[in-house]
Amino acid sequence: MDKMNFGDDFFSFIASHESDDVARLRLKRHNAASFDMDFAITQIECRKRIRRKLPEIFADHRFIFPSVLATEQATCEAIAKYHADIVGCVESVLDMTAGMCIDDYYIAARAGKVVSVEMNETTAAVSRYNMSRLRGNIEVIHGNSIDYISNPASARRFDAVFIDPARRAANQSRVYGLADCEPDVLSLLPAISAVAPVLYVKASPMLDVTQVLRDVPAVSDVWVMSLRNECKELLFKVDFVHNAVADPMLHCVNITADDGSQREEMSLPYSAVRAAVPRYASVFGRYIYEPNASIMKAGAFAALASQYCVEKIAPHSHLFTAGSLHSDFPGRIFEVESVMPFKEKTVKAALKGVSRINVSVRNFKLSAQQLKSRLKLSDGGDSYLFGTTTDNGDMVVILCHKAV
Repeated sequence: MDKMNFGDDFFSFIASHESDDVARLRLKRHNAASFDMDFAITQIECRKRIRRKLPEIFADHRFIFPSVLATEQATCEAIAKYHADIVGCVESVLDMTAGMCIDDYYIAARAGKVVSVEMNETTAAVSRYNMSRLRGNIEVIHGNSIDYISNPASARRFDAVFIDPARRAANQSRVYGLADCEPDVLSLLPAISAVAPVLYVKASPMLDVTQVLRDVPAVSDVWVMSLRNECKELLFKVDFVHNAVADPMLHCVNITADDGSQREEMSLPYSAVRAAVPRYASVFGRYIYEPNASIMKAGAFAALASQYCVEKIAPHSHLFTAGSLHSDFPGRIFEVESVMPFKEKTVKAALKGVSRINVSVRNFKLSAQQLKSRLKLSDGGDSYLFGTTTDNGDMVVILCHKAV
């Protein structure tokens, strides 16, 4: 890092070339500069990637990015703010996998002190530079966080520990439990419990929640977190004080605004997910309800039906219906125009003159793309078409529009 000059000329170059094509910029011959040209171009590439992901950081033209990979792996602003809400106003937090310190930046706005440990030397140095300028209560340490908590000379007590273990599967195959991550959180639980009463584990949405609850009886809360209806992560709270939690809380969260200001949330005891009795519709009501991605990941369909007085169309269709409008439903709500059996002639006749419509399928014999091809449709417009299967096995299509 001492070779890099973050002077005005460095930032002026970035600002003047911010809209340039990065690949062409790297091939272009540049005059001798007082800064690392390749690193400056990396800043431009990273800024292009975070405009929507990190709008507050994007607005700070002197924020430095260590690498494209670190930028891709950084927590988005909306979810980092939610993490800060969960951790709350505590005196001290240890982040064992700091990265670019995006989570720490927001956590430190409430916490008295955050210690951020990062193994990559460049990432640690850049994060130290950024956080020393932006947050005076974040201490960035380059090192191995496992060694840090195991060393009595350096480790101290914290109110909470935050960790974001990486998936071990290099081929991106499904990861089922915390033991499949790096570092292996399960093996670290005794060491972490010695330095803090609470651990927050950020994990891949591919993890099996039930398996994690079996492996870690001290989990008190599970957050299934989505951003704009795309499931991004699971977050587990491990309560070392109580050691064993009989019925953890499950929180399904869908953040609908880039800055985290708008959210759909549903919380319930994990036992309620299993105990709820499914209700299936005998007829279609005036409205169709599509749960958000967090609820689908959690499998909380029966509990959802009970809480919002809606009925599931079929066991595997994951669509609900009701005769009345429940505007606070956590997901999308559509008003039904017509329901018809899936017969191409019938559907084409009903859609005569329509070339653009938003097509989705739930438990249907065709994919959305195949259904569009069959009906010669393309995505767009204000109308929606769902292909699904009813409780009695009939294939139907539902023509509708958004209700709210």
